[in-house]
Amino acid sequence: MARGRPSKRQHIIDTAQSLFAELGYQGTSIDLVVQTAAVSKPTVYSNFPTKQVLWASVLEQVSEHSRDALQEHALSGNNWLETWLALWQWWADSAERLAIYRIMLGEQHKMEDTARELFVQFEAVLQQALDTLLLQQAVTLTDTQRFVLDACSRAGLLQPALFGRTPLSVTALYHHLTSNNAALPAR
Repeated sequence: MARGRPSKRQHIIDTAQSLFAELGYQGTSIDLVVQTAAVSKPTVYSNFPTKQVLWASVLEQVSEHSRDALQEHALSGNNWLETWLALWQWWADSAERLAIYRIMLGEQHKMEDTARELFVQFEAVLQQALDTLLLQQAVTLTDTQRFVLDACSRAGLLQPALFGRTPLSVTALYHHLTSNNAALPAR
């Protein structure tokens, strides 16, 4: 059998992803991955020499899945802001992405630089889609407008999802952003 056979390697990554999502980084041991995946410990270690390497593979997989799904997600709409907020809501509705945030924010002190860099790349997937939306809709934001819009999207949609609370609806967040002189472009 060839070392790192894709099907077995993928099975280990998928199993680890489920365990990390359910139990967190600290709660997921290599022994638990071995047991749950029903593979031998040497098989896991021949593919993933450390738990950090396994976690990095999970991060890469979730980023790839998110990037692929965003390519299929409609970035067009009559209103750029509604589409922006819908993208953020879609991003926050994913259990696998929320698990990444919970681990990277809650257990960051356990992470190596590679995982931190992969987390930056993971977040860049959404930011690149948002940039594409703005470009397609010919919307120009100042740095301050972009910062405020990102902060409001995080606070209104992502953070409540992370804490198991009900996020603002896209309609409510849209209303907050378009009233009270939010100074966002109308286009």
